[in-house]
Amino acid sequence: MNFRTKLLIILLAISLIPLTTISFILVGGSYTEIKSKAEEGLMNFVEAKANYYEDKLHHLRVSIDGMAEHIKTMWGKGTYYNESYIWISPNGTGYEKFKDDMKNFEFIQPEFETKLYTEKEVNLIFLGLENGVCFLSDPRVVEKMRREIKHFDHRERIWYQLAKVKNETVWSPLYIDVNTGELVTTISTPIYINGEFVGVLGADILLETLKNDILDIKFANQGYPLLVGRDGKIFVHPQYTAAGKKWNESFEEENIFNMSGLAKIGEEVKNGSIGLEVIGLNKEKYYACYYPINEINGSLLFLLPEKAVTAGINKAVRDTMVIIFAIFIGVVFVAYLFSTTLTEPVQKLQKATREIAEGNLDYIVEVKGKDEFAELAKDFNKMVEELKLSRMALKESEEKYRGVFEESTDVIYISTEDGRLIDINKAAEKLFGYTREELLEMNVENLYADKEDRDRFKREIARKGFVKDYEVKLRRKDGKIMDCLISSSMIKKNGRVFYQGIIRDVTQIKEARRQLDMYNSLLRHDISNRNQITLGCLELLKDGKMEEEQKKLVEKAYEHLLHSQQLLQKLSIINKVGEKKIKEINLKETFRQSIERYSYLLEEKGINVKVDVKVECVLADELLENVFSNIIENAILHSECKNIEIKACEDDGEVVITIKDDGKGIPEDIANKIFEWGVKGKGSKGSGFGLHLVKKIVEGYGGEIILKDYRNGTTFEIKLRKC
Repeated sequence: MNFRTKLLIILLAISLIPLTTISFILVGGSYTEIKSKAEEGLMNFVEAKANYYEDKLHHLRVSIDGMAEHIKTMWGKGTYYNESYIWISPNGTGYEKFKDDMKNFEFIQPEFETKLYTEKEVNLIFLGLENGVCFLSDPRVVEKMRREIKHFDHRERIWYQLAKVKNETVWSPLYIDVNTGELVTTISTPIYINGEFVGVLGADILLETLKNDILDIKFANQGYPLLVGRDGKIFVHPQYTAAGKKWNESFEEENIFNMSGLAKIGEEVKNGSIGLEVIGLNKEKYYACYYPINEINGSLLFLLPEKAVTAGINKAVRDTMVIIFAIFIGVVFVAYLFSTTLTEPVQKLQKATREIAEGNLDYIVEVKGKDEFAELAKDFNKMVEELKLSRMALKESEEKYRGVFEESTDVIYISTEDGRLIDINKAAEKLFGYTREELLEMNVENLYADKEDRDRFKREIARKGFVKDYEVKLRRKDGKIMDCLISSSMIKKNGRVFYQGIIRDVTQIKEARRQLDMYNSLLRHDISNRNQITLGCLELLKDGKMEEEQKKLVEKAYEHLLHSQQLLQKLSIINKVGEKKIKEINLKETFRQSIERYSYLLEEKGINVKVDVKVECVLADELLENVFSNIIENAILHSECKNIEIKACEDDGEVVITIKDDGKGIPEDIANKIFEWGVKGKGSKGSGFGLHLVKKIVEGYGGEIILKDYRNGTTFEIKLRKC
């Protein structure tokens, strides 16, 4: 062996040892770094998907809750039904017993059709009532039950019982659908009408829909997702099928606590943790990524074979080792270049997932080549585009609400039960004098002039669930006290209570009303005093010696002035309507006073009054005597009657009062508008608003007055609340 050969061998040996060591270090480091970044990207990917599913499922909950609120609002207003869409549990008979409930079909069915059009994932919508009536969105299902099933009771189904027992919107476990025979889950919510439970509203989503349309998650076109509850039960599994079971047979979900490999992460899922672990499953290693989805009280669990991530890395390492031994001098450069080539697409994916996690959905991963990383980048970009479309739809909806929220001239707010403001619009800055930032750091209790008003507000809204035009005094930043009206509703979400409402400043309106009342009072008092003086003077003139023509003029002036004085008295009564508190009034005593007031006229005209009052007491105030006096006076002065008959009796929890005369009646054109302002008979010297005043007083008591007969004499019927 010559020197050149020995030198070559020595140089090769000297080069081989350090280069091999360096190469192994670089390759090993690259392997660890690439794997770590791939795992981080996988976790970010699962997190993004979980948040998307959270929004999607929550949207379905909001949709079904909104439909339930609409049904509550419209309940009892329907006028027709279609039996093709209605099943009577348990055997489809007895429709004639439930006609009133079935008439709700008129507004229920259009709501079903709207939701089926907007919520593409929903297969069937139904409303099952506690009395056995069940409305369905598809008449073919009703036909199938009549033809094949024959005995079906929705009240025994899991979706009905869960919503009824838990008294909230719930997702049911999987069960066999009576219509399709496939596995299905139902989101259902209880319906209460006037505080009474009447049934459950539900919407079906087929398992296949969940797997194909919602849970379509893939990583590098591999892996499969599971939806797992906090109790470990697998809610959605790609291998679940009905397996030929009938609709009335139970379906047992698998539990990860009972499954080798998955039991390792059971406690993490149970606690709602976030993480990634490598587990053994079916004699292979899998990445198990889990992220909580609170909407279903569970987690998204994504299982991906470990080799889906490591296969490409291992192949690259083997190729690199061949290059190392084949080309000693270029081994370091080749190893470094190769590791860089390997890590670059993963780094891009890692950067992309961070951008998306921060809300930048316009970020696109550049796709180069046709390898596995290129395919992964394409899948990633496709996923981002779907998320972007979903986010845009949500943003449009939020912007519409925000526009109404910010442009309102009234204050709109959302607060917690303990008084912390979550959001408030710009109108609040103008009303209270604080900046929005200052308001969000305040407790709303500090805006009340009297903090006891805040406690009363909370008690009232807790009792009714809402308040409307609640009067309260609030304080501005400069200390000025304002009269305000609050309309608010109570919202319960995730075990917490929130208030959402509107505040309106009515300080100027109340001040204007106070001034108007003062001016009216002064005006009436001033005119009344002058009228009294003038009436006294005219009385003196009437008693003096005057020519016949002069006497007629004085009597005419006296008559008009007396009418003016009566008009002022009626205006005074109008202003008192609603001011006095409702209390117990002795009905017999009130009639006695009214009849006594006109006793001289009754005697003069020879009119007989018959009173038959069988009720002692009604809920009214002192103005009730004016109601009876007005009707009796009209009968005396205008009806030409000889008899007036007054009756009062109790009927169905109310006091029914009739005042009837046997006079000439009322012309039809006047009878049709007898209670309107200014309506009076031909030749009447009255003001024309006596009966308008009577109607206003009676309705102020929560009662009702009608003209029951105007052809055979005149009969008025008054209904009042009994004591």
